[in-house]
Amino acid sequence: MQTHYSVLCTRYFSVSALTPNQFSRRTYVLFTLMVAAALVIVARLGYWQVMRHEDLGKLALDLRERTITEYARRGDILTADGILLATDIYSYEVAAHPNLIHNPKEQAQFLAPILNIGESVLVEQLSSKASTVMVTLNAPTSAGKELTALRNAGKIGAIDFVAKPIRRYPGGSLAAHIIGFTSASRLGAYGLEQYYDELLRGRDGKIRAESDALGDETLPFDLPQGSPAHDGSTIVLTLNSAIQNIAERELQKGLAEFGAPRGQILIMEPQTGKILALASYPAPDVNAFATTKLDQFNNPAVSLPYEPGSVFKVITLATGLDSGKISRGIVMNDPGSVVIGGRRFFNSDRKGYGNVDLVTAMEKSLNVIAAKIALATGAKTFYQYLHDFGFGSLSGIDLAGEIPGTVKNPGDGIWYESDLGTNAFGQGLAATPLQMANALATVANGGNLMRPYIVDRIIHPDGSVEVRQPRVIRRVLKPETSAMVIDILSRSIGKESTNKANLPGYKIAGKTGTAQIPVPGGYDPKWTIASFGGFFPADNPQYVILVKIDRPTKSPWGSQVASPIFASVAQQLAQLTGLPPDDVRTGVK
Repeated sequence: MQTHYSVLCTRYFSVSALTPNQFSRRTYVLFTLMVAAALVIVARLGYWQVMRHEDLGKLALDLRERTITEYARRGDILTADGILLATDIYSYEVAAHPNLIHNPKEQAQFLAPILNIGESVLVEQLSSKASTVMVTLNAPTSAGKELTALRNAGKIGAIDFVAKPIRRYPGGSLAAHIIGFTSASRLGAYGLEQYYDELLRGRDGKIRAESDALGDETLPFDLPQGSPAHDGSTIVLTLNSAIQNIAERELQKGLAEFGAPRGQILIMEPQTGKILALASYPAPDVNAFATTKLDQFNNPAVSLPYEPGSVFKVITLATGLDSGKISRGIVMNDPGSVVIGGRRFFNSDRKGYGNVDLVTAMEKSLNVIAAKIALATGAKTFYQYLHDFGFGSLSGIDLAGEIPGTVKNPGDGIWYESDLGTNAFGQGLAATPLQMANALATVANGGNLMRPYIVDRIIHPDGSVEVRQPRVIRRVLKPETSAMVIDILSRSIGKESTNKANLPGYKIAGKTGTAQIPVPGGYDPKWTIASFGGFFPADNPQYVILVKIDRPTKSPWGSQVASPIFASVAQQLAQLTGLPPDDVRTGVK
């Protein structure tokens, strides 16, 4: 059968076996087939070279180009005296293209000691079927120079490496609640890192580079979507590192001495609103943010309101005097209780003190007299002053997470007449420590509510400097009212034998607070918040200091717990800044 088939084929294709007509027809058919094939080839070539030209060009470009992120450097955060609180250090991201690597084992031998990765692990990565493999996200800072040398020597190929900044906080927990932190995705969280994130972050760039057949970069080239990196701006704070250290050290010492779990100390310049120190404890190590509960980064000074208690009587006194409803020389009767809105209010010791002047009222911290001052001032006027002092609204501090606190108002549906008496001595309303300190600064500076701020200047990458200036929000008190309140407070501190806030060589003005802690259904019967808010020198206040201690176990009283901490901070502050004692400064003994 095979022989028969061969004979048939030979006859069919044999020219000698064909008649002239058969030959002509078959030649035509063959020619037609060849022309058709040629047309198909030309059509396909035209399709690919004309119709798909751009697609093929892009495909070819994709095969030989790389897109590399050029990371922007995040701006530093510095104290006013130049101490570095936050900065970027560099590590390297290293990626490989296994399909372009011909000898994975040899390359792994070179890369292992540089990247601190096991050789067997590298061999497995470099032998992957994937087109790109991320070898490491955090190669040491020294890796860049060594990898460049190996590439230039032709010992490695198809390896991308790019410097990547990592945020570090040299101070650890120093000023932790002020700074915040930067997440793994390089976004700011909490504090300054969040508030100024856009300025600090800058803008990452894109580098587009062409590679040769081995995967090594040849020449970078700029495509429309490519862009250079723009580094972030540097922030210089109003914070002084030495003053911040004093505040943090004395706060921790005081908490340990009085058996309290937490507290805050704020130090401000009353004339400008500058924050010189803001200490909260406990404080997290911002370098360990990944293993720290996020709620530990909330800044209690701006995000945790409390009922300030008797320190608020400074504000009540100021409203009564400034409104003209009481006078400096007034004598008021304290029978031991007063009824407002159907509710009876008592002094903390349940005693009555008869006829007393304002100095004695502040010295004894009489709730009855505070309530009578608020009653005399009138609800409408009293609450207008509270809002003018900044209570119930944001202060505008340049820190993330600030909340406004709570002040009820006549006519809002939740206010009762009895609230006037309660609020007069700092209960039934909520303020942040910053709001309380800033209100005291308003009294100290002659009556202006300042916008508190913690960033002194911003240094942009182009070298330009943006300097922040003090800003008056509004005038709250007349200067003469401020002077009267300061005189009353300084005299009351001098008379108060149990108060430990007195500072040898300096006259201070201030007020203690022993606040009950609200719980469902009333107030906690055991725990208090002890505080002292004051400023000095009384005749020309330079510093406002607020000390707040939560739940002390040794004593509930602000005069026994917060006052000595105030005195210790104030003494060290005067020594550090070289503030002369009153008699030296004024020439009056």
